[in-house]
Amino acid sequence: MPRRFFTLGQLQRKVLLVVSIIVIVPMLVAGWFAAEWVSSSFEERIEQWIRDAARANQNWLQAYQNDAVMLGRVLADDPAYAAALASRPEESIPAPVKRIAHELGINLIQVYTPDQRLVYSSIPLEMQALWEIGQTEAVLKVVRKQKSMLAAVGITPVPRRGSPRYYLVLGSLLGQDFIDELTQLTGLKTRLYYREGRNYYDVLSRPGEMLALKHLARTARERLEKDKKPYYSVEAENAQFRGLYMPIVDSTGRVEAIMFSGLERRGLQEVLTNRVALFLIISLMGVVIGGLTGLLLSHLVLRPLEYLRNGVMQLAGQNFNATVPIASNDELGDLAKAFNAMAARLREARDEQIQRFRKDKLAAMGELSAALAHEIRNPIGIINTSSALLEKPDYDPQKKAELVRMIREESVRVSNLVQDFLQLSRYRQPAFEVIDPINPMERALELALAGRSNIRAHKEFGHGSARINADAGLLQQAWGNLYTNALQALGGDGGELWVSSRLLDGEVRLCVEDSGPGVPAEIMPRLFEPFFTTKEQGTGLGLTIAYTLVEANGGRLEALPPARHGARFMMQFPVFAKVEA
Repeated sequence: MPRRFFTLGQLQRKVLLVVSIIVIVPMLVAGWFAAEWVSSSFEERIEQWIRDAARANQNWLQAYQNDAVMLGRVLADDPAYAAALASRPEESIPAPVKRIAHELGINLIQVYTPDQRLVYSSIPLEMQALWEIGQTEAVLKVVRKQKSMLAAVGITPVPRRGSPRYYLVLGSLLGQDFIDELTQLTGLKTRLYYREGRNYYDVLSRPGEMLALKHLARTARERLEKDKKPYYSVEAENAQFRGLYMPIVDSTGRVEAIMFSGLERRGLQEVLTNRVALFLIISLMGVVIGGLTGLLLSHLVLRPLEYLRNGVMQLAGQNFNATVPIASNDELGDLAKAFNAMAARLREARDEQIQRFRKDKLAAMGELSAALAHEIRNPIGIINTSSALLEKPDYDPQKKAELVRMIREESVRVSNLVQDFLQLSRYRQPAFEVIDPINPMERALELALAGRSNIRAHKEFGHGSARINADAGLLQQAWGNLYTNALQALGGDGGELWVSSRLLDGEVRLCVEDSGPGVPAEIMPRLFEPFFTTKEQGTGLGLTIAYTLVEANGGRLEALPPARHGARFMMQFPVFAKVEA
């Protein structure tokens, strides 16, 4: 997932993060409340189940005692029963009553004197502790065949009214089978602690050992003995169980035993009752759901947008063959169809533009060739005429010298014209470097003013530390053409030049203005056209060459309205860097 995340586009990552946050944050809040509710609810249900099951265990045990007490009272209410006990205690239970006792699960029958001396026992065993006078029910520890067991008994005085002559003890022996039976009945771990003095012991869980009830807090034991109410603990029996301790109370109100019914702490119940675990699980689910939702959304919605973005980028890179796959018939599919149609129209427009450009290029070449032929035709005509006149033997020698001068001037004119034309059509590529924009401007000015003492130059530079990226040699050539035009406009009488620089809107603006007659407003739009000139001996290519050189260096050359009276030109270049002072 992390590697997959970093391979997504920026918009996909943003959407994935936003969707994840939108899903995860409410999921965390809801997860905490859900964890709180689920854990509390499940804990309550477990507690209620344990309480109900423990009550069933308690009722099962008390059923043995109740049956023993009931049967003892039936026998004690018989007037002839006391006499029978005195003469033959071993035959103290009539045969019909023995059958009833067997059906009730009563297998222990004992007869005691008022001083608790045993006179008869149906099963040979050793009583580890006797019941107390006045008790009607008890859970006692006994040893039979060197095996510790418990006996749930009912104690009935005979006769029931007046001074008792005997005590009839009826009950059932409880072994590990009884505990296993209760465990199978309720599904809970059951332990039975009998009372011995102030302590309680379990002799059934581990045969041959007496396990004291020592993990129960004192306050909980006081509640069991004084209030006679069950005590529930989520960390019972040394934190191994959730369980309920229930007091077994006899008719006198004495707690004779404590029955424990518990559910072992493990498995799913621990997860469902653990708030932190539930919160982490729900949070993890929220992260997974948020991530999957974000990925699905990015796949269904953002993937077509990514295709469209790639198509637009290709289109911006002049790749008019770019297309976007149409993956659906919804709005995104319509957008992809519209993009493909637009790309097709742009492709057709490009082809038409190329054809038109070729036609315009051929037309421009024709016009340029015609202009060049026109400019060359006049000097060549003068040269031909002068040459024909020079061939006459009787031609005036003084006029021959004038003709030679004319031939030389017109040849120079043709040579300059051809040189300017070659310079216009085949200038070298700029060698860019970071330069101070006024350096080529000043070098060209020094060369132009060499030997011209009648020209006053005024300089005002305000571009500061701004630098441009350009070819200083080509810019010097462009400035040379501008200065040449300015000096030609000033004539032999001289005049003034104003050169300046300033920084505005991230651009360096360089201006030159002369004090000559200026440029008529009607011809300003044609100043940079090839072969357009108002001079008799001009080629009309100087400004065109200057314009081409400035444009090749990433700048712009403009003719501006004069701030004074002469011609004014401005070069603009974007600022490439600034030099720190």
